[in-house]
Amino acid sequence: MGAKTSKLTSEEISDLLNRTHFDRKELQQWYKSFQRDCPKGSISRPEFQKIYRQFFPFGDPTQFADLVFDVFDANSNGIIEFSEFIIALSVNTRGRAFKLYDIDKDGFITKKEMFTLIDSIYKMIGSTANLPMDEDTPQKR
Repeated sequence: MGAKTSKLTSEEISDLLNRTHFDRKELQQWYKSFQRDCPKGSISRPEFQKIYRQFFPFGDPTQFADLVFDVFDANSNGIIEFSEFIIALSVNTRGRAFKLYDIDKDGFITKKEMFTLIDSIYKMIGSTANLPMDEDTPQKR
């Protein structure tokens, strides 16, 4: 599914219907949007980081974007293809987001992994959130 095509094949739709929580119409809409935003049919880590920087211009979303990218890039080839994108999106929006927290993929979420994720969120939002003094850093939180 990495090559650019105008629509999903019936085989691709059947596979994704079995592997996600999306229906046929949603898959087709997501695919159309993905192709519009990623005309090559995939997105690289730097491109993914750039998208996050557009949404969070007052912070540094790089670390958080990298964590999310690693969850989406299921085959670890350095790019996210549509199938990887939609499966991870389904899990993280309609399923369980465990993979985002289990950074080292050992089946456990440690305090260090939680700190890494929370720290990346603080960096991402930057100065846009006015937090109380006793909650303005991950360590205090």
